[in-house]
Amino acid sequence: MSGKPLSALSVIEAHLQAGTPLTVASFGSLRSLTDQADVIVAAPYLDVIALLTSASSPEDSSELDKLLLRGFAEGEDPCALRAAAGTVIDDITLRNRVRAQLAGVLEKRVEFQSTVKQSLVAAYSLEALFRLALSGAISKFIPLKILACITSSASGLFAQHAAKLAGAAFHVWGEDDLLTTLDNLRKVEDAEGEASFELALAKISLALNSKAYDQVLMYLDTAKSLLRDARLADEDRSDAAAYEAVIDIIQGFSQGTSEHLIGASVDALIRSVADHNHQIGNQLLPEWLAGRTDREIQWVRLTRSVQQAAKDLTRPSWLKAWCVIENLLAVYDADRTLSTTGGLSELLRPRIESSFVKERGQLTHLDDLLSGSDWDPDQQSTATALRHRVTQMSESSASVDGLVTESSYPTLCELLKDSELPPEWSTDALRTLEAALNQRRLATRDVSNPVVQQLLKSTSDNLERCQDYKGEVRDDFNQLLLQVLLFCHNRQDAGLKELKQWGTYLRDPNATEFDLQRDLWQWLCGNYPHADIKTEVEGVATGRADIYVAFGTFRIVLEMKRHHGHLDRTSAKAYCNQAISYQNTNVKLGFLGVLEIAEREGPPPSLEECVWYESVVPEGSETVRHLVVFRVPGNLRSPSSMSLKTKKPGRKKSQVKTVPQPSDPD
Repeated sequence: MSGKPLSALSVIEAHLQAGTPLTVASFGSLRSLTDQADVIVAAPYLDVIALLTSASSPEDSSELDKLLLRGFAEGEDPCALRAAAGTVIDDITLRNRVRAQLAGVLEKRVEFQSTVKQSLVAAYSLEALFRLALSGAISKFIPLKILACITSSASGLFAQHAAKLAGAAFHVWGEDDLLTTLDNLRKVEDAEGEASFELALAKISLALNSKAYDQVLMYLDTAKSLLRDARLADEDRSDAAAYEAVIDIIQGFSQGTSEHLIGASVDALIRSVADHNHQIGNQLLPEWLAGRTDREIQWVRLTRSVQQAAKDLTRPSWLKAWCVIENLLAVYDADRTLSTTGGLSELLRPRIESSFVKERGQLTHLDDLLSGSDWDPDQQSTATALRHRVTQMSESSASVDGLVTESSYPTLCELLKDSELPPEWSTDALRTLEAALNQRRLATRDVSNPVVQQLLKSTSDNLERCQDYKGEVRDDFNQLLLQVLLFCHNRQDAGLKELKQWGTYLRDPNATEFDLQRDLWQWLCGNYPHADIKTEVEGVATGRADIYVAFGTFRIVLEMKRHHGHLDRTSAKAYCNQAISYQNTNVKLGFLGVLEIAEREGPPPSLEECVWYESVVPEGSETVRHLVVFRVPGNLRSPSSMSLKTKKPGRKKSQVKTVPQPSDPD
């Protein structure tokens, strides 16, 4: 070839347009290619150079490896870097040649996150290190070290990707330091949703690998709180909604929830999965996420089975016994399906076992099927284990036929703190007691105002996830909650004529939280005589409780704050840690009340916007704390002051009537 050699970029672009493979010969010679290294490295063609290097001859590989590594060190195109990393990882020979040098280059790229492009390059570099570690090319401690050192000062774009990688890494390696990393990433605003979701999945994994019932519930409660945080941070998190529905279904089944209520959660799961599939479309997910995607599918199958099992267990006998038992055995042995080590057994098996103990018809079906020989070996071993457990339970019960469990009378069993009631109690007496207790529990809902009713219901529904929210604690807390709601309602409705001196602080821009504290304390003392209500109580969580409500066996603390400007869920989080600290040594329930001092041209927020549920998992803890947050709008104005005042029009001179003056007497 004579004349000036073609530009390397022109050669690359010509081959890309033609769709023909690129070789060293395409550039004329290896020397011609390497002489233009500066131009090539600056161009967005690192993925092309990676393919060229992968297909190179042994005599050219050394120089091309250098060019490739320089491209990884200096290239500015994130997508090209990601694709090039994929080529290197998939080519075992090339990967083994450059792995050590490439790891060092990628570690340095992670450090620079000043611009959006640099942040994305850093994220894809960290992803490449993770994938290299998964392939065994480098030590897993290289990406783990980087993940462990990430702080809340990381750029938002990098933090989002890092959260996904940290979650995937925990799925593979189970390192506890990754949980701390995810907790730190939750403090990065742009990454809060992703980090909360990944941390929730990690907690679910811990729950399903636990062998203690209380631990399983604790991890699942924490996961639900984190999933809720993920949805609040990003309203498009249908994946978080799906997993939240999964936990509701599993917990509901274990606690004897009716098939109808479980069905509502299944419907929510189906909607969420459909939304999630619509969002990701036909994307080809990376290999390192494929395992988790398969687990999502298994979850959906399991929850459908659990819904059917909840329906079947309410019947004393079945028409198609073979199909029913096959499904029940799948639920009974769900740990095997999802590759977990005991958590699902702790939650799901007791309900199935107690149902077979109670219903002789069900047990007869199981015995009939066990006597046959046409069983899958796994199913037969599971059925045998179930039958053995039923035998143990039957022998330990004085009268299986007369056994009454909490699934029939949950409120009564909860009050007596026993899952079994004496068989000599008549059915009519049990039903009467159960109805009376439920009527007492519903008494707090007998409120005429529909907004207060709705707030009471929605808040108490959210509080169901709290393990302490049951029995006397639930009843007393609901009564206290009702008084707080009525207080908020009254302080927005009543004027100074009704409130007199008690309401002046609501019109004062210099009012403080102490004014709110005194007002609420006086309200509770006058309207809620069921507890000992005090203020400024010393020695609670090494501090002083604003309003302390003692019920004898437990306490509830109401923390008061003042906030300048409009208060929303995000700004209220700044006060949550102090509010939940009073739950350290008692039930995990409390209130946070905030006096909102804001300049408004229009009316204050509506009552339903002023009360919400909040759950918080303190840093380094596994126990969820539960708060009812309420804001009391201050600096109020009367509705009439919000209307423009117009001057009354004066009379025109021509319209002014003259009064005749009396004439002087002659």
